[in-house]
Amino acid sequence: MDIDRISDLLLKSLSGSINAEEQQALDTWRKEDPSNEETWKTLSDPARLQEEYRLWRSVGTDSPRDAMRHRIRMLNRKRRIVLIAASAALFLLLLATSLVALHRSERRFKDLYATYQTQQYMNSIHPGQTKAKLMTDDGRVVVLGSDATDNDAAFRTVMAEENERSRKEKADRIAINKLEIPRGGEFHITLEDGTEVWLNAESSLRYPEHFDGNRREVDLTGEAYFKVAREDARPFQVRIAGQLIRVYGTEFNVMSYEEDKYVYTTLVEGSISICPDNVRSSELILTPGHQAVSAKSDFSTSVQQVKPEVVTSWRNGMFVFENQTLDQIMRQLSRWYDFSYGFVSDDVANTVFMGRMPRYGTFGEVLDILEKSGNLSFRAEGNKILISRNN
Repeated sequence: MDIDRISDLLLKSLSGSINAEEQQALDTWRKEDPSNEETWKTLSDPARLQEEYRLWRSVGTDSPRDAMRHRIRMLNRKRRIVLIAASAALFLLLLATSLVALHRSERRFKDLYATYQTQQYMNSIHPGQTKAKLMTDDGRVVVLGSDATDNDAAFRTVMAEENERSRKEKADRIAINKLEIPRGGEFHITLEDGTEVWLNAESSLRYPEHFDGNRREVDLTGEAYFKVAREDARPFQVRIAGQLIRVYGTEFNVMSYEEDKYVYTTLVEGSISICPDNVRSSELILTPGHQAVSAKSDFSTSVQQVKPEVVTSWRNGMFVFENQTLDQIMRQLSRWYDFSYGFVSDDVANTVFMGRMPRYGTFGEVLDILEKSGNLSFRAEGNKILISRNN
């Protein structure tokens, strides 16, 4: 096989994109000569590959050329000028050929090394998992993980300690806790009244240790799915980005991250009302299968019919996208997989997609779906993924 074919096979093997036929061809080439196998081992070893790349970059092409020019200048002046010209011409021809080969090899080596680096970075990115930080009313921080039994024990301990503190201090104020979910995390909590809340990555919930009086109220940032315990005498209220959602017993999804210009409230079942937090007289009633889109700037709201299963797919272990831009999709993926990204141009960011992918799949599987469906290219630049369109 020629060097181009071998390089392509090596590149695909290191990047994990080689098919069965290509793998067989590569295996045959490796067995043909011990030096071939040694080349493969060199390119498969991260430490050696990095060292080879460092040495390659340190090689200068000017020194040999300058030395040869000096030799030509120092030739015996008594030699015939034709001999000098012929030697110089021969050298320049050889030099040009060598430089072309060197440049071509260096470019392929750079491509191979860049692909290797990208693959290594992609392999270091993993899907999110159950984790959160509970910040108690008295300033303690409790780290919560994927073990439900340990989490339940931690919540019971916090509740008992706060009740004891309140009793000793004879405090009338109810303890307010805050649950923070980081990037690459998710969490499920059951509140004191039996209401269940599923929190998505990079979200937070402020809630009282127990509900008192004639209402139940929490504050949310980010995204959450609520399954509210019905109590007609005490409506459940969610405050988010200056908006108040009033609920009597229902299931709904609400999302508004800091960078979002809108609050998206999607009703799955039951009935809820929406209004600006400071203007209680102008309530909007939402019915199942509809989504309210409220502007943060002036609280103007539009209502559209949606598929709730699409909006809430994150809670059921899937990403489902319908007419969403790549920028919107990457924002969701970056919160869940915890990575940074950028686009080479706005037209790439504004590409519209439809499709679905597993929420708990490997990062490589997710990118493979996007690459194939959108003719996209993903490469690592430091700790950032740069997204472009294939030529």
